[in-house]
Amino acid sequence: MPVVADQTTEIQANATLHSLLAKAFNYPDKQLVGSIASGELQKTLSHCLKETGRDRAAKELLSLKPVPKTAQRKLLLELEKDYTWLFFASKPRCAYLFESVYREGKLLQDSTFDIASLYRDAGLVLNDDFRLPPDHIAVELEFLSFLFFKELEGHKKQKPDVIEYAQELQAKVAEGHLRRFANDLGTRVAQHAKTPFYRTMANVLRELYPAGK
Repeated sequence: MPVVADQTTEIQANATLHSLLAKAFNYPDKQLVGSIASGELQKTLSHCLKETGRDRAAKELLSLKPVPKTAQRKLLLELEKDYTWLFFASKPRCAYLFESVYREGKLLQDSTFDIASLYRDAGLVLNDDFRLPPDHIAVELEFLSFLFFKELEGHKKQKPDVIEYAQELQAKVAEGHLRRFANDLGTRVAQHAKTPFYRTMANVLRELYPAGK
């Protein structure tokens, strides 16, 4: 049975939402700052949140105002400084970017290899020059975005087996990996971030993965 328009829209919104959050929790760069400065990131995130029934988180984005081009360099420096402090320089560490550190106390543990096996199951292979461990929050979010796109592809091509497998992997990633990890990371970042951008992204992440569900 063909997917209805509303369902297609929601799947697309979830895919875009997770991809944008992946970019937000990777190390900040000029491209990210440009999208914040223009207001494009806020606009797209807000749209996706509303399409998936998360209106409260969409309102949170109103605090992030566009900035002029002359202020972009300053914004980038502020984000770099905050990101470095939150995830690498703070003692004790404010938050962990890696699921294995959150769950098992150090890098490259069972959770790392478990999520990597899901990537392989989906037909993805991380190149040797890929810089981030498989259990980095940005990689897990981007993977879930990929799975939403696969589900959408399955609907468009009317392939139930593709839809079912994409949904199966989505559940394994969301419930088996991101649920507690993302909520904990979001809670910690919301508490300790010094910039409005990271506080807002943390609250959006918590809206996607609320505690106790």
